[in-house]
Amino acid sequence: MATMPRKPSAERPQINFKQAVEMLSREEAFMATVAAMNSLLIQKGVYTAEEFDTLFCSWALAQQEKKQRQR
Repeated sequence: MATMPRKPSAERPQINFKQAVEMLSREEAFMATVAAMNSLLIQKGVYTAEEFDTLFCSWALAQQEKKQRQR
């Protein structure tokens, strides 16, 4: 489920950041932020997609061990 890094495009998006935030719900804007940050960190070599997958799955398993009300 890792965000796959993309090669930088020569073309800029057709909307700006403010327009993008305004068109998304709060949850969608959060998800877009996480996806963008994750892609950038992978592209910059801070971690690999495989390392992200491992950490993500470990966190998910730890959450399942908690009672629902503790999440």
